[in-house]
Amino acid sequence: MIFVLGATGKVGRHLVPALLDAGAAVRALTRDPAKARVDPRAEAVRGDLDTADLPALLDGADRVFVLTQGHSADREAAVARAAARAGVTHLVKLSTTGVHFGQKDPISRAHAEAEQAVREAGPAWTILRPGTFMDNRFAWLGSIREENAVYVPETDPPSALVHVRDIAAVATLALTTSGHEGATYELTGGEALTAREQVAILAEALGRPLKYVEETEAASRERLVRQYGWPARAVDGLFAMKRESGPNESFVFDTVERLLGRPPLTFAAWARENASAYHHQE
Repeated sequence: MIFVLGATGKVGRHLVPALLDAGAAVRALTRDPAKARVDPRAEAVRGDLDTADLPALLDGADRVFVLTQGHSADREAAVARAAARAGVTHLVKLSTTGVHFGQKDPISRAHAEAEQAVREAGPAWTILRPGTFMDNRFAWLGSIREENAVYVPETDPPSALVHVRDIAAVATLALTTSGHEGATYELTGGEALTAREQVAILAEALGRPLKYVEETEAASRERLVRQYGWPARAVDGLFAMKRESGPNESFVFDTVERLLGRPPLTFAAWARENASAYHHQE
């Protein structure tokens, strides 16, 4: 039995069916099983990690996929300790490449602390450290739908974006086969693409031209606050993380190909898969 936290998130929604296809029994944690689109073959259970009865949720679970909202080190440490007490034999934690590069931004720091807690909890562990998700490019939806344009901060670095399905495939391998205990896997796509190249690939998938607009960090910051209503502090944190991760984003790891025996999925494939989302919505 594999217990999946974050079952309806970017990675979880691909991981649950992949585990089921691999023949595993899956218990998927969600805040609202009635609303959640969880594969019907899985056992969907209601729970919130802050209030949930973790021993009951973990009862009978052999392996746990550890991913919490907000990447709270305290919450993940509590899950790891409860899993150890429940007799879980293997923890697979989703982290970030920022830990590999020793970044000091709040997100990387929280993941580093949670990694340590998972390593120290007792069960065998595997750490997955993906880079930037291709799904992050859904942030361009609004401006593409409304004006066929993409606004990018001039400081945006080239990035070896990774497809969430590749992350889910590696997680499935770690959760269903042996030989991954004590391993830490950095996961990226197969090539680093500039934002301009990403926009060109997306335009080709959409079959229409897209305007690429570079703007200053100050203008980008103002846009995020104005258009998306993000708190100024969150925007500042995002840019602080970007500044720190910038030199590392173009680094390509060969882990996906090594583990899965095939090249990583490309951004062009992702763009074709998701093209319909970018069409103008009436």
